[in-house]
Amino acid sequence: MPNAIIIDMHDVLTDESENDRNAIALVRQIVATAGVRVSEQALQQADTFSIESFAPNQFEAMIFRLVNRDTTLALRCISAFKKNHQPVTRLRKEARDILQVCRQRGWKVAIGNHLSDEELAALEKGGLSPLIQVKGLPRQMKIDLPDPRVVEFLVGLLGTTTGECLMLGTRIDNNVRPANTLRMQAIQLQMGRHGKHQLPRDLKDVPDYEAPTVEALLNVLPTVV
Repeated sequence: MPNAIIIDMHDVLTDESENDRNAIALVRQIVATAGVRVSEQALQQADTFSIESFAPNQFEAMIFRLVNRDTTLALRCISAFKKNHQPVTRLRKEARDILQVCRQRGWKVAIGNHLSDEELAALEKGGLSPLIQVKGLPRQMKIDLPDPRVVEFLVGLLGTTTGECLMLGTRIDNNVRPANTLRMQAIQLQMGRHGKHQLPRDLKDVPDYEAPTVEALLNVLPTVV
């Protein structure tokens, strides 16, 4: 039986839709300023490419595609994007419900991301911090999901084993596949740009449980065995 869960915070506990829209608009602006014409069709194709190619960073992949794979120009645009991209933490109204169900199941909870000061403050302000035992990865750790070492590190902090720990997230590449590789159970929330549009490439990309909405997720969590 599971006794712990690792949650990829983005698009599970937070709603990233507005951040994504703002980031895509910023990508278009930066690439256009660099002298590359960006049509609506080209932008949509780059967006689709960034998700369907399982790119680690969707916005950097969009830039690379839009500048026609010009490495020098891509690096310049990516640098400008990093300087100007300022996502805002918007917790889902159901975030507390998700965490409470996990705690009611007796699961210890770890966040599987590097969290910014703003994200940590949002969890504290929302009263969610007491429900989370491991509040993200340490700043000195230079690796992220889907690196399996991240999962193993968090499992160790939770004091459990991979066989007794769950993974919850929206991304096949960052959440489902590393969980399956380590023989963990994976729950995919099919929301957000990745959750809605990434499709399994093989059996290792198939989650144990799927939920198309947060409401469905709240019904799935009590059934996990």
